[in-house]
Amino acid sequence: MSFFIDRFNRRKSPIALAAFGAAVLYMVVFGVLYGLLAEPLYRTVSLGTPAATTAVHSIIIAVIGTAVCCLMFLLKDKRVAPYGFSGLLVALCMFYTAALLMDGLARSNMLYLITVYGLAPVLVGNAVTWPIYFRMKRANPAMNRRKTISEELRDAVAKEASKKPAPPEPQQPSKPVSAERPEPSGDALFGPQADRSPMVSRSVQEEAMLFYEDDDDEEAGND
Repeated sequence: MSFFIDRFNRRKSPIALAAFGAAVLYMVVFGVLYGLLAEPLYRTVSLGTPAATTAVHSIIIAVIGTAVCCLMFLLKDKRVAPYGFSGLLVALCMFYTAALLMDGLARSNMLYLITVYGLAPVLVGNAVTWPIYFRMKRANPAMNRRKTISEELRDAVAKEASKKPAPPEPQQPSKPVSAERPEPSGDALFGPQADRSPMVSRSVQEEAMLFYEDDDDEEAGND
């Protein structure tokens, strides 16, 4: 695990691999620019001596190529842009070392080609990207802070939780509506007669009283 995790429990940054990839990409960019702009610059820009003309052409192409390579600052890790030009510097030193091992005329020709096509992009690129990187780092000190494994896991869980829809709120059970029963009228004698009018109730009472009076009269006659 120590190959992937450092002693601060952080995932090791693959910045070396990213810098190597950026250096290779820069070589391709500058190679394409040399192929496209060498002839137009030779026709339009000419100085007194061939050496001065070649130096100016190299500087122009180096400035344009550096402007294109500065798009690497749009990446999340801002170190890739200047580290890529540092990788170009390492590659330039390797080319110089290999040229010095050659003999006679081949060595002088290789040193000339490496200086013409490789020195200006390396110098201009490093002179431009490193100040930009340090300025961005001062503006945002936490720009390249690496998170621990626990912080990365917590952020990943929070990100996944934010993608899921929120669960619906539980609905409260509705209270049963109690049916209101009409109160029986005081004039009604029985339940089904609760809706009758007072006149009908009074006549019923009078008939009941007459019925009870007839029963009393018959009982008195019998005595």
